[in-house]
Amino acid sequence: MSDRRILIKNGFIISLDPGIGDLPRGDVLIHGDRIERVAPLIEDDGAEVVDAEGTIVIPGLIDTHLHMWQQPMRGLGADLWGMNDYISRVYPLRERFRAQDMFASTYTCAIEALGNGTTTALDFCHNVLTEDHAEEALRAHRLTGQRVVFGYGMVGYADRIERERDDRLAHVSRLHAELGDDPTALVRMGLAPGTLNFSTVKGMQIEVEHGRGLGLPMTIHQNDAGELYKIHDAGLLGPDLLPAHSNNASDHELALLARCGCSISFTTEGEFSGGRNMSVVGRADRAGVSPTLGVDGPSFVAVDMLSQLRFTFRIMHAVEAQHERAEGRWPLAHSPGIPFVTARRVLEYATVNAAKALGMERHIGSLTPGKQADLVLLRIDPYGIAAGDPANHVVLHSGVGDIDAVMVAGRFRKRDGRMVDVDVERLRALSGEIRSRLTS
Repeated sequence: MSDRRILIKNGFIISLDPGIGDLPRGDVLIHGDRIERVAPLIEDDGAEVVDAEGTIVIPGLIDTHLHMWQQPMRGLGADLWGMNDYISRVYPLRERFRAQDMFASTYTCAIEALGNGTTTALDFCHNVLTEDHAEEALRAHRLTGQRVVFGYGMVGYADRIERERDDRLAHVSRLHAELGDDPTALVRMGLAPGTLNFSTVKGMQIEVEHGRGLGLPMTIHQNDAGELYKIHDAGLLGPDLLPAHSNNASDHELALLARCGCSISFTTEGEFSGGRNMSVVGRADRAGVSPTLGVDGPSFVAVDMLSQLRFTFRIMHAVEAQHERAEGRWPLAHSPGIPFVTARRVLEYATVNAAKALGMERHIGSLTPGKQADLVLLRIDPYGIAAGDPANHVVLHSGVGDIDAVMVAGRFRKRDGRMVDVDVERLRALSGEIRSRLTS
């Protein structure tokens, strides 16, 4: 561990650690890559002092479902109307991606997300057309400074997967051996098994068991009704398998997920705009299934987790209000447990809940001594912090333009509103060349 010490002083600390709570004026001492202390006042003559006056200090945001390879296709999915549009108009463009395009796309998306406060992301890479495609995406991840779980995609190969599965799983094993088992490493291996609309229960079982044998975090797309029953019956549900979407999950399926210690990744903005059922987020939380949040596809959603927080809070409120009205409880009135969602709870979806879903709750997700120093400084000046719970300010009154600094593992990746050691012009050129070729 590095001996470098950084003292962040005079910020409004939202630690999300129950033992520390919120500190209206507090300090965070960082030693190397870890948080050493969080307290109202810390003195350390040997530390570099960073004045956080006029900012809120929060744990780094965690995106549990992001398809980074789609970054050059930003805007192509703006007017999508349902899944069929996506499958016919956007997803097929993956076949045009060369291996070197995976490097440029992944690097650019990761830097954009990092600058927008996402310190950790699960990159669901369902564009592993060749081994080189995966290698190039990982090469990008090694350079960004973002904390990443690389979800090696086994999906999208309905005509090839049966004959290629063994080779692909062998490649996963080799990559995992290269990256190692350190849970605090910035780049970790993961697996995205094929789900039942692309594969079979037997095929999925082979892939999940392989991932479990390696101790990998895993994630799946879960879009078809009744899938969770089948996956449970096959004995495949577990805390290491993170379903994404699950908008059609029944209450009984949610109970199965809770019993197995599962979380769900909700990509609220994309799901809502695609006309999907949004009651599942609140039903999952009430059932004991930890909700987490993701951006999903940059082709149709901005790589901006702060927006996802706001979308999720507002949509959950609207769904709950609609239910109250349907039950005849109108006009709205407070009663025990209603409304259920709070801004703080939604902030936890993208921090402590997400860390747990990735098997990293001991290392990230809160500003806790001993954990990795992943954090974000949000400017609140010139108007100051909003009234009420300070989490309300983060979720409802903050945007990416307010992000003053982003730190991962004790290193600033963004400082004073600017990315550190990033050639923005190069990023623009990398993404633009691929975009022009895809759309020509």
